[in-house]
Amino acid sequence: MKKLLATLLLLGLVSYGLWQVLAAGNEKTTGLDIGNAAPDFELKTLDGKSIRLSELQGKKVILNFWATWCPPCQAEMPEMQNFYEKYNEDVEILAVNLTSQDSRDKVASFIKEYGLTFPVVLDEEGDVLKLYKISPIPTSYMIDREGTIRHKYVGPMTYEQMVEFTKNIK
Repeated sequence: MKKLLATLLLLGLVSYGLWQVLAAGNEKTTGLDIGNAAPDFELKTLDGKSIRLSELQGKKVILNFWATWCPPCQAEMPEMQNFYEKYNEDVEILAVNLTSQDSRDKVASFIKEYGLTFPVVLDEEGDVLKLYKISPIPTSYMIDREGTIRHKYVGPMTYEQMVEFTKNIK
């Protein structure tokens, strides 16, 4: 009887330990490394509409950090707009303006001048800049349909690079 009880107890402990290992393997780690879940945030557009990154799950996302005063960002935006016009059914662009280092008026003028139609959100307090440890700009993250970071690119991207990066993620 003692052997049966000891065996059942041992079997229970092994089963519990195995369950803990398997359960931990199913949790997605949040972080900035490739393969991590992209840290979630919520910011507002110029017209006050809130956009949460996690609401974009189901689409591929280019998460771009930029500012109006940044020459490489200025060079990248026409490429990004051309890409968005062709691929917006499958890929969402979320452009995070570092408004803590910019002004709303400059952002509005920039959007109009460049004819941007993809969502631009304002990081007025610099919280998302800090969350993503952004330096330098532009910096872009390619995020898959499940919200996992698949690629990071520092510097201005070309249309061709955007096509290539997003083609290679699910």
